[in-house]
Formats: sequence, C-alpha cells, structure tokens
Amino acid sequence: MSMELDQDQINDLKHYYSGLQAVEEGGQKFILIPQLVLPQGCSPQTVEGLLCPSLRDGYTSRLFLSAKVIHKGPGQNWNPADGVMIAGRKWWAVSWKPNNNSHFIGMIKAHLEAFK
Repeated sequence: MSMELDQDQINDLKHYYSGLQAVEEGGQKFILIPQLVLPQGCSPQTVEGLLCPSLRDGYTSRLFLSAKVIHKGPGQNWNPADGVMIAGRKWWAVSWKPNNNSHFIGMIKAHLEAFK
C-alpha cells in the first residue's frame, strides 16, 4: 500500500527545489528533484534526485541519484541500488541509514550527509 505524499511538505520543498514532480511506480511514490546540489567535493556537483520518503529495501527512506557520484563522504557503499531501474531510468543510492525524519526536507538533508 502506498502512502500519499503530504502536499504541505511538497510545497515546502518547492522553496528549496523548483520543478519538483511526483513519480509513482509499482504503487510507491517518489519525489523527483531536477536540480539537486550535492555537498562540496562531489563529482558531479549537481544531479537529479529521486526521494522515496517511505520504506524501501529495508530503509526508512531512500535518496536515489541520476549518477554514481564520486565523493569522500562516509556513504561509499552503493549496494543494493547500483543502477536500479525506477520509472524507466537507472538510479543510484548509497547504503545509508540517516536519522529518522518525517519531513521531506529533513530526509534530503540527512541523506546528503553521506556525501560530506
């Protein structure tokens, strides 16, 4: 069963990231972030992000990226999401379990800690 995305939180995210889109696949809802700026030292510096704000693959939330990012942060393990297909595209996500946060912006910030 999929959870509905909280529209107030979506609206809050739009203050940080323009062009957001809701994406759904297999009953799971995602938030597509067209221009996600990663922490300093990441290559590439800007990617597309795909936030899964609900339970997936044993994680309370996931932040998928449109590219496998080179970085020196603690999130170096790209398994099991090394080129996973979502909505007809390949996405990557580090194996990173951030502190639980129920707000979408907090989830994104916590996931970005993996790259610092």
